[in-house]
Amino acid sequence: MLIPLLAGCPDSEAKFEEFLDNTKDDRDFMPPPPPDVMPAEADISGDFLLAVSTVISPDLPLQFIATNTLTTDEMGNTLLAACLQPLSLMQGKVNVPREPIGDPLCYKDIPIVDGKFDIDAGLVKVTGAANPVTGADIEATLRMIATIIDEEFFCGDIEGDLSVPFALDLKGSTFAAVRLGDPAMLPLDVTKNCKREAVRDKE
Repeated sequence: MLIPLLAGCPDSEAKFEEFLDNTKDDRDFMPPPPPDVMPAEADISGDFLLAVSTVISPDLPLQFIATNTLTTDEMGNTLLAACLQPLSLMQGKVNVPREPIGDPLCYKDIPIVDGKFDIDAGLVKVTGAANPVTGADIEATLRMIATIIDEEFFCGDIEGDLSVPFALDLKGSTFAAVRLGDPAMLPLDVTKNCKREAVRDKE
């Protein structure tokens, strides 16, 4: 019974080779397989405590409630809209009183690419009541260069120039944003950079 089966093998091989020859042109023009689907950007929509640690006084960060919204445009690009609400701080303090003060700083249509985004904030003005370093009004031209670590945390570097209350290059300043479960319950430990170093008022 094995002889007929073995006898059929050369014929099958010949037919397969003929099939390959006849379909060569079609296979040559077949589109390549689709690339692996990239994972969706981590969703940082919601409220975060965002702290800006300056080179002037790294352990006295300015603080904001950052309210983020992520959308997708018609091309499939992920865009961020963010409003940063300044929080009041007594001079020399990290945790008090931290109440909303002044107008929020709002930005929109910020592209997020591979978990990174860049906010060119332009001229920023912050009331002195939100400045724990000197208590003076602040004017600065800022750029925030951010990396999204996960849905709970993003952070990065600050570049720009302080013009009021004095002139200073802000390169070397950092920021970090930690998701808030309840914007009314702010953490005492305030994270200030991508190393997750935190500061708080000394008791």
